[in-house]
Amino acid sequence: MMGSYTRTDAEDKAMIWCIQNNICIAPRQIKWGEALWVIDIETGIYPNRKLIGTSEPFGPVEIWKKVAEYCKYYYDKHENNIQKRK
Repeated sequence: MMGSYTRTDAEDKAMIWCIQNNICIAPRQIKWGEALWVIDIETGIYPNRKLIGTSEPFGPVEIWKKVAEYCKYYYDKHENNIQKRK
């Protein structure tokens, strides 16, 4: 079981932005039956996404916090470009 985590409004906004900009940040279980996951970060449109990175392993609950953290990172990284388009 992966546990649960309630994202903040800012984290929700960042996650929506990532989805709208074809940045896929998703957990993947390392091995069936083990409570460890990594986060795969891909860009592009399915089925032609390109893997740009994989995180270190995280346990339950922490995995969701890290997914939200990565989404916020990419949102903040591109914030200047977002402001220019408005």
